[in-house]
Amino acid sequence: MKQDFLDKAMELPALAVFQPFYQWHKRNTRHSEIKFWNGYDIFLAVILSLCTVIMTRMYVSNGVFGTIKENYVGRFGLQSVLLFLVLLFLFYAVIKIADPFLYVHLKKISLAQDEEHASQIMKFWGIFLITAWLPYYLSYYPGGVYSDTFSSISFHMNGVLTNRHPFLYNLLIGMAIDFGDFLGKDLTWSMGFFFGVQMLLLAAEMLYFLHWMLAHKIKRTVRITVMLFFAVFPLIPLYGVSIWKDTPFCMAMLLFMMFFVDLYFDLRQGRQNLLHLAGTGVGMLLTAFTRNNGIYVVIFIVLIFILAAFREKSKKKYACYGVLVFSILLICLIQGPFYRWIGVQKTEDVESLGIPLQQICSVVAYDGEITEEQMESIKRFIPGSIKKNFAPCVADTIKWTVLDGQYLHGHKQEFIRLWLQLLVQNPGIYIKEYLLQTCGFWNVDITSSAAYVQNYVWQNGQNVSQTDYFEKWFGFSFQHFVNPRQVFISSAWFFWAFFLCGIFMMKHFGWRTVCLAAPQLGVWLTLMAATPISVSLRYISPLMFTLPFVLILPILLQREQEEKAAKEDRG
Repeated sequence: MKQDFLDKAMELPALAVFQPFYQWHKRNTRHSEIKFWNGYDIFLAVILSLCTVIMTRMYVSNGVFGTIKENYVGRFGLQSVLLFLVLLFLFYAVIKIADPFLYVHLKKISLAQDEEHASQIMKFWGIFLITAWLPYYLSYYPGGVYSDTFSSISFHMNGVLTNRHPFLYNLLIGMAIDFGDFLGKDLTWSMGFFFGVQMLLLAAEMLYFLHWMLAHKIKRTVRITVMLFFAVFPLIPLYGVSIWKDTPFCMAMLLFMMFFVDLYFDLRQGRQNLLHLAGTGVGMLLTAFTRNNGIYVVIFIVLIFILAAFREKSKKKYACYGVLVFSILLICLIQGPFYRWIGVQKTEDVESLGIPLQQICSVVAYDGEITEEQMESIKRFIPGSIKKNFAPCVADTIKWTVLDGQYLHGHKQEFIRLWLQLLVQNPGIYIKEYLLQTCGFWNVDITSSAAYVQNYVWQNGQNVSQTDYFEKWFGFSFQHFVNPRQVFISSAWFFWAFFLCGIFMMKHFGWRTVCLAAPQLGVWLTLMAATPISVSLRYISPLMFTLPFVLILPILLQREQEEKAAKEDRG
């Protein structure tokens, strides 16, 4: 009945444009699989339509530091409702056309491919990476040193132990400085040494990823695509240039993903590999210690993994649970009691309260509903002028200029109570401010050069300067070809890539497979909970480094499904 209805519907003149796609769909999908309604498709169409409508009402015209007159959310009316309905139909139609097309091609590229000359492949790509990345080292020596990095340098030189920037990162910077001092070198040389080691480790990790793909018998075309992305896409080596905490975090996430994916498939197939267990644990530790939101990311991953594996019959899951939970406990032990014991200063409270702070300030800036008592409480936290300093897309103009951080530290309960009261009184203002404060991580129409990459040396008083040896030796600028100019890639694209991949995996391979996208979703969710700035590529850069998994995860799942079906047929 349903099939006859679809066949007759496609004969209508209004739907003639879809006829070729529908016929292709029928040829490439088993008769029983053709379903007009699908829960995942409807959910995805609703999300895409809703977000697109909201995007059309966002106005960010003067960068992240724009005022409330320059950066704001427009009014929603009947036009927005009609646009949502039209987009819902269009997105659903596109999904119904694109999904079988992608699934058919997934079957083609999921075929395993043995390689007899793996060592030669590794050598070739090793030489290729060094050749492609050496000009970056020569052009940007001693690397792009960020303002936060100079803070880490000062912490080391003054003997300050702090976790404001990750304590591990401060230690690594300090080791490079100490090594330079031991050799009688200056700070520029030390940063150049750190830069060189970072680039070499990053290249080594890319080669290990190639080894990982070879071990999984990923087809040659996919491997070449992935390695060209790493070698040639400028943002990857430019993050090797960038001397800031985010590059080690990206490297930790990529390493973790390789072992975590293997651990997941081991569990599904009733196997246990000690290397995969140990690698996952080490990856979790590195993820948690290379950026301060890392601990929340790994906790989220563990929770999703436990839920996904709960109904697995294999007893091997308890070993997985043990490694994951032990890693979490070890992280908490080190970052808690151990840090306190050795005197490591904690991160300021405001670092995790940027969005609530912005929402409170937005009520004042927009003249929302506030009682006199609440206004007095606000002034205790923020003695300076909110209207003069408030920018709806960045918290720094408040938290580093007019906020009383000490009062906030001692009165967090009062702050939370104030935030909840104003939420009840001004829900519309809160929602709009939340959309503005997080817009760059879901709105593909919004980009910014703010902390996009760090390819120059920040202004400093420590005589660190950048020298372009490539231009000196060869007479032309390599930077001219690779520096980002004018057009910047929206950070939101990387989120949507994993979101769409997650929906695709759940639809075709079961809802538990969302566990494989949990690391990337965890990074994104921590930003949506506590980002201090509305758009910055460095905050979401781990999704850029792990982007190849958008291709590889469905391939591995499809191959597993086919192997399982073949085994059942033989049985």
